[in-house]
Amino acid sequence: MLNKKILKKDNYLLYIPVKKYRHWELRNDAVFLVFEHNKPAERFLHWLVKKPTVSDLELDGVGSKVWLNIDGQNTVYQIGQNISRELGQAFDPDYQRLTRFLNYLNKKGWISFTRGPQS
Repeated sequence: MLNKKILKKDNYLLYIPVKKYRHWELRNDAVFLVFEHNKPAERFLHWLVKKPTVSDLELDGVGSKVWLNIDGQNTVYQIGQNISRELGQAFDPDYQRLTRFLNYLNKKGWISFTRGPQS
């Protein structure tokens, strides 16, 4: 597994994102990341404000498609191409948005990157 730092000489589009977060569900073509708040302090606060100890985060349409394309084999470039084929001009490989989203997922610790074959 690659550390969070990406080498300057490498092509970011050739990196392979890998899911680290395993608690997610697919509901009506949308991906939901499910979070259990089971630490004692979290449980107490959720009890105090009468909130459930389980919450979820719904990814938008493009985010859900990106998440479903992260399989540990597809590179960032291949994910962009797959989504472009599915959405057509609505996505028109917007690699800036894709890389920003993948960096966000990485920063949250939900995915990591492996170094793909650099050419």
